[in-house]
Amino acid sequence: MKNLSFSEKTEAQIFSKLEEKGVQISDELKKSIQRRIQEISDYVPKVGVFGKTGVGKSSLCNALFGQDICSISDVQACTRNLQEVLLTIGDAGQGIKLLDLPGVGEDRKRDDEYDALYKKILPELDLIFWVFKGDDRANASDEDFYNRLIRPYIDAEKPFLAVINQVDKIEPFREWNEAENAPGIKQIKNIKAKCSHVANFLRLPVAQVIPVSANERYGLMELVDAIVHALPNDQKAIVLHNIETADDIRKKAAAKAADAARKEAEEANRQAVEAHKKAMAAAEGKRKELEEIARKAEERRKKAEEVAEEERKRARRIQEQQVISRESRRESECSTRSSVWDYVEKIPVIGGVVRFFRSFW
Repeated sequence: MKNLSFSEKTEAQIFSKLEEKGVQISDELKKSIQRRIQEISDYVPKVGVFGKTGVGKSSLCNALFGQDICSISDVQACTRNLQEVLLTIGDAGQGIKLLDLPGVGEDRKRDDEYDALYKKILPELDLIFWVFKGDDRANASDEDFYNRLIRPYIDAEKPFLAVINQVDKIEPFREWNEAENAPGIKQIKNIKAKCSHVANFLRLPVAQVIPVSANERYGLMELVDAIVHALPNDQKAIVLHNIETADDIRKKAAAKAADAARKEAEEANRQAVEAHKKAMAAAEGKRKELEEIARKAEERRKKAEEVAEEERKRARRIQEQQVISRESRRESECSTRSSVWDYVEKIPVIGGVVRFFRSFW
């Protein structure tokens, strides 16, 4: 009997487990995987499985490696701790180490815990794949974790695959061909559309999006092929120190909001001070204007009083002149009468009579 080499033992174990579960593996695909395993058999690759809770990560891992290695549940999130499993692929104990990580989107407290776990684990991984659910359209939690934690590693050239699980549930799910264990014609079209949507969502080539169904054992060999060909020939540690956790971001957001509020308060205070200054300046201007009006009114009053005083003086002068004129006239009249009587007194006979009567006046 031929002795199998280490690589041949590796390939034999992977293929046999999947074939036992009814997965059809073509000779061409086997050869492709065989060649790649021979290239990466010098280290134990670490493959991290990420995704939102409930997308079937653990079920996919169990189906992928042909045995129940990760706990699963239909009603709750089972994977709340890191599940690390070594798929043995040879007598030396080497193989692919699978890290089934807890799913995001359960609640904020859990997400904060997983955030720190992801940040710790990511530098150690040789390959990341993020699992989506075929009939799920809510990707908000996926987007947050992906953009903050995963995308920086992709940009740093860490291998990444997007996996759409449960594609048998994509409409029209009744078209699933159970005899051939494959999607119907309309389903294939919608699965391709879903792959394009996920590729655009993640800003990835559509070739990095793999559609599978863990329950139907569909697409598993294509995923295995994609995994082994995405793994680097040599182990590379990519450590990014600028990755922020959700708590870091919330603290920064809170600090930013507080700073914005402080600046807004300062601006409001500045505007209030400026408005007060303008009001004071306007009041001062009005006060000066009123003072000027009062000053001019006072000047007019004084001038009016001066005019009145001049008028009074002029009236007194006229009155005095009138009095003097009357006195002058009386004196003149008196003088005239006196002169007449004096003349009359000098007339014989009459003058005696006049003198007699003047003596009584």
